[in-house]
Amino acid sequence: MIVAYFPSFPFRGQSAPYLWIFYKLLTTYGDRLHFLTDDLYRRDIDIWRQYERWELLDDSQTRQGYRLPTPAELAAMSFTPFNSDFFVRKLAEHNGNPTRAFYDYLTTEDATLEKDFHDTILSIGKVEVVLNWCNCPSLSLACKKLNIPVMNMELGPLRHPEYISTGYLDFSGVNGNTEAATRYAAVAKECRLDLTLEDLRDFFASSPLPPLTKEYKSGIVLQVENDSNLIAYANGFNNQVLLDYARLNYDSDFIVRSHPGSAFRLNDELFNVDKSATSIDFIARCKKIVTINSSVGLEALLMGVPVAAFGDSSFRFILEAEDEKERINRLGFYLFAYLVPYSLIFDLDYIRFRLAKPDEKAIIKKHLQFYESAGNTK
Repeated sequence: MIVAYFPSFPFRGQSAPYLWIFYKLLTTYGDRLHFLTDDLYRRDIDIWRQYERWELLDDSQTRQGYRLPTPAELAAMSFTPFNSDFFVRKLAEHNGNPTRAFYDYLTTEDATLEKDFHDTILSIGKVEVVLNWCNCPSLSLACKKLNIPVMNMELGPLRHPEYISTGYLDFSGVNGNTEAATRYAAVAKECRLDLTLEDLRDFFASSPLPPLTKEYKSGIVLQVENDSNLIAYANGFNNQVLLDYARLNYDSDFIVRSHPGSAFRLNDELFNVDKSATSIDFIARCKKIVTINSSVGLEALLMGVPVAAFGDSSFRFILEAEDEKERINRLGFYLFAYLVPYSLIFDLDYIRFRLAKPDEKAIIKKHLQFYESAGNTK
């Protein structure tokens, strides 16, 4: 049995934060998947409409490839409720701070939460794997004691329409604490790719490389303030620290790109605010990209633009390469072996393929076969 787990804790002030993923998996698998989560996810659609959830919009359904479930489907789904007082306890510990509660969830092993996971998963029966969409050491520990692997999944850094859509599938973590560097190190000597940077970009990008105008010494990339990337894996940086760093190191010769999902807007009188249509156009205006751990850093690598990234990320090991040839080799491994074609993270056959622990050559072959069969669609 394959189990999908979603946290329901309102770390960002909103219950059922992975609602669209729940709908996507329910649309894709129906009763072939067992769901482990709070009963909130099974709420009637009309209740969510009262909160004007974006997951219910037609555009959201079209972009992510799901439909809204009927009451009958919600009632019939294979489901085990998961309940824990973790969030309430953490709010009490941290003066009501939901972000600090989120940090603890992402980074610490909580004995009570681990026992809640252990006992609930044990009650389900024989479990092949738990699919997880947000790092949780307590879940990982519980599953380790039960000898059950955890597959951590997330939307990948390259996405349609600018690139072939990718996803993350990692047995260690997503965003932070990933297995990317370890996997590469294990095969580095025999994994030599005879490819250029242009080859890599041409394969994954939907359009030719634009002219690099390099108007600014640096491009500063801001991120969503309450995203796990910043909360748990930023190494002490945040958006304000990044702006202060830019002022110290680049005077006024830098441009700042906000994240479209941010709740804040930069003051145009204080900063050169980027208004480019895409992140690709933004990168082309910069001699260097400075970020905490945004995927824009990976895009810049594909464009041959130097990157400084201060946080933990799955692509950090690429930045640590000592020469250009090694950097391109690491980037090739990352793109073809570590990143997964987006559709495959929603494919049960592929999930079971990865559970069998294939070697890196087999993984790359599987990914290339998918890209070829899909006509290398972007």
